[in-house]
Amino acid sequence: MGEKMALILQLLLTSRKIGIKNEEIVNYLKEHGLKSHRKEVGELVHDMNDFFTLFLGYPLIHGKPKRGYVIENEYYEDGELQLLVDAILFNKDASAKEKEALLKKLLSFSSIYQKERLSMMPLLETEQPFSLILNLTTILHAIDEHKNITFNYIDYAISNYHPVEITSKNGNGKTKEDYNVSPYRIYLDNNHYYLIGYFSKRKTNLSMYRIDRMRYVRRIGGVYVDIQDQYDLAGFITKRFHMFASGEEVQLTFSFKGVLLREVVSRFGHTIAVKKLKEDWYQASVDHVLMNDGLKMWFLMQGANVHVDEPITLKEEIEQDLKKALSLYQK
Repeated sequence: MGEKMALILQLLLTSRKIGIKNEEIVNYLKEHGLKSHRKEVGELVHDMNDFFTLFLGYPLIHGKPKRGYVIENEYYEDGELQLLVDAILFNKDASAKEKEALLKKLLSFSSIYQKERLSMMPLLETEQPFSLILNLTTILHAIDEHKNITFNYIDYAISNYHPVEITSKNGNGKTKEDYNVSPYRIYLDNNHYYLIGYFSKRKTNLSMYRIDRMRYVRRIGGVYVDIQDQYDLAGFITKRFHMFASGEEVQLTFSFKGVLLREVVSRFGHTIAVKKLKEDWYQASVDHVLMNDGLKMWFLMQGANVHVDEPITLKEEIEQDLKKALSLYQK
């Protein structure tokens, strides 16, 4: 019964015909070694729609006079599916094999027409010395079960003119390489996953690890140290993941050329106050801006098209960085 249903759904999703009649479904099942008849096909479709109505909230398959059975509504809207596909394709840490398996699952309920409408980037043949999916799964189970995890954490060294992985020796487990951590939360930033947890060598602070740099991740026994309530996790995430924010909020004023207007709005939003200066220059004022290295880097990236007016401390830091950068080219 289940095999027949799966084949009927497969036929409806992969056929280029607009409507599949009972006789065609019977013949398709016969080609796959399964006997059926018109009445049974109708009963199978009815049972499938009962499931889809519970699962989706509406019947997926519709019977049309003279046309047969059709799938009129896709499980995902095209835009929803494109967003999910891109999240997989552009992930920096998953291997090509993992991405291919995820895409196969994701597209399993999509028709051939919807798949062709998607903008699909080529899947690059990339391999990783770890499994992102396995690491995430192990950590998520450990967080749910309040179990500790152990892993090796890698760094890099240069050997034969190329970077190679080396293992950090700052662990706290049975060997110097083993990190034993009580995991609290996973966070995604700049397309990399991070783990936030407790590491006994840093008892006064939360610790953070990039999951793509973790090797041999596994759950272990021992006392799970849960001190999350002692910390402002939201504040920790803000400071660490928004380019090491200092936590200080300032009134930001800067001047910029008109060519940067779209970038300025993209960075600071539509509610900023802007006034015209001379020629093609404008001045923007933004309240409650969090001081951080990311903010400074953004201004540095804009080069001669922008100038920080206030706060003076940020202006002076940018001046010093520009002087240091210029000195490297003047040697």
